[in-house]
Amino acid sequence: MADLIQYKQLIVENFDKLTKNQKKIAQFFIDHPEEFAFSSIDSLAKQLEVGKSTIVRLAKVLGYDGFLELKIELSNKLRGDLSQTKKFTETLKSLSPRADFISLISNKEIENIRSTVEKIDKDVFNKAVQIFIAANNIYTLGSGVSAFLSEMAAYYFNRMNMKTKAFTHGSVNFEEQIISLKKDDALLIITLPPYSYAAVEAAEAARYRGIKIVSITDRITSPISQFSDIVFTCDTDNIVFVNTVSSILAIIYILTTGIGLSDRTTSLTSLSLLEKVESEYGFDIHSEFFK
Repeated sequence: MADLIQYKQLIVENFDKLTKNQKKIAQFFIDHPEEFAFSSIDSLAKQLEVGKSTIVRLAKVLGYDGFLELKIELSNKLRGDLSQTKKFTETLKSLSPRADFISLISNKEIENIRSTVEKIDKDVFNKAVQIFIAANNIYTLGSGVSAFLSEMAAYYFNRMNMKTKAFTHGSVNFEEQIISLKKDDALLIITLPPYSYAAVEAAEAARYRGIKIVSITDRITSPISQFSDIVFTCDTDNIVFVNTVSSILAIIYILTTGIGLSDRTTSLTSLSLLEKVESEYGFDIHSEFFK
């Protein structure tokens, strides 16, 4: 359980400023932090019989820009009790030096992929593929290791002749880049704990503009889910790292194949042209991409 002392202190310090309904929300927050963190503002408002604006105002009284910022910070605290370094340290302490690390880690990765693939609903998968097939342009987005994964997705989608671009989070933030998207575009967002506030904000902005969103995350209660049309959840646990990426890559490969099989003529033409370029210019496009 994440340390909730800071939130309790914030509520105590601002107690006199809270309305009756805000105190009701604050008490629920302290009593049920997990439910608060992994619920949408609509479900909380309905459950507590308060207005959504009241929840937003409470978050602002506590020093946040709004409910979303508070929700993401709390989600990350609840999901991040064991940092990557601490988890690695605990693993080193608990496992025997004679342990077969190769088998332990590889078997865990295989289990992550197997469990992830088993959770895929075929109808949902087909809807995701159709969203990408129908899109005029596809954009991918992620922060941290998810940025690398989003670039991988863009690369593979382009191989299937899908016009795809990976957004980068640098001098221009995600929200500013979302402005250029049209309603007939589609967005693939990848986000893992610690959840990216910038990525979730971008999803909210895209959803407001009517853009279709497919997301890949670790659980259905991830903050990105409430703004997504399709959500794929992946098992990312490992004995060493907080998140591993094998199952996310599996989803990307499966989506790419689904896109290719849905539009075989275009995909085969694209692949044929790529093979011709590789042959004529004497280099492997795959290896050039990964330099």
